[in-house]
Amino acid sequence: MELHKYNGCGNDFILVDYDEATNYSQLAKKLCAVDFFDTDGLIAVKTNPLEMIYYNKDGSQAPMCGNGIRCFARYVKDQQLIEELDFQVKTLAGAIDVTIVMQEPFYCRVRMGEPDYTPSKLAVEQARPIIQQKIWIEDRLLEITSVFMGTIHTVVFVEDAVAELTQMTGEKLCHHPLFKEQTNVNFVQQVNDSELIVRTYERGVGWTLACGTGCCAAYVVAKDHGYLSKENATVHLEQGDLIISGEKTITMAGPASYEWQKNWRNEDD
Repeated sequence: MELHKYNGCGNDFILVDYDEATNYSQLAKKLCAVDFFDTDGLIAVKTNPLEMIYYNKDGSQAPMCGNGIRCFARYVKDQQLIEELDFQVKTLAGAIDVTIVMQEPFYCRVRMGEPDYTPSKLAVEQARPIIQQKIWIEDRLLEITSVFMGTIHTVVFVEDAVAELTQMTGEKLCHHPLFKEQTNVNFVQQVNDSELIVRTYERGVGWTLACGTGCCAAYVVAKDHGYLSKENATVHLEQGDLIISGEKTITMAGPASYEWQKNWRNEDD
């Protein structure tokens, strides 16, 4: 089996060609483990049509991954699986349109779809949307807004997003009983009316260097709350920036980097 490692702003993945005989949940738990390759996720690349099948570090499957789909786009171009610069990728969150803007250094634009505040999409049982809802996490009262943006996200505005990395709030909110399928948690710091700092606790992964769908969710909620007034926003992550734009349909633009390729034998086969 050929393994290929890519990263998007530090969010790293193992990419493999799809094989219907492979248990990708088990493979993700093995390859992404801290004592193995220690990556954020596993992406199986299916062709005819192009499809991204994504698994988190813990083996759980997620509908979409923003940084992952940019890595997917670079992989299919690197492997000459496509010739065109505009193409569509099938995901569990629907068909996603991708445009490769630049090949060296690699940079692409992804139409991420429309945000959805519907409670059923968030796998919560309450009737009203979660918009500026108060919730206690131990002795801390938070104001949260949750939105489905390719996957389930919760946004919390804070004065210092980086400081949250030393706290347990992200993990506890991720696993709160309100969210039956857990939630990704995005701590968002407003820099000005066109810049945000985002740090994400990702379900099935933990703290991650970047989360593309999380940046989109942060942008949507910040825009809806009146914190952003420009046509697009720069979202600062630990190892790079993403540009998020759009009103109804959200677009993400950012890089993807190739790291290595290895031949590996799965001893479970």
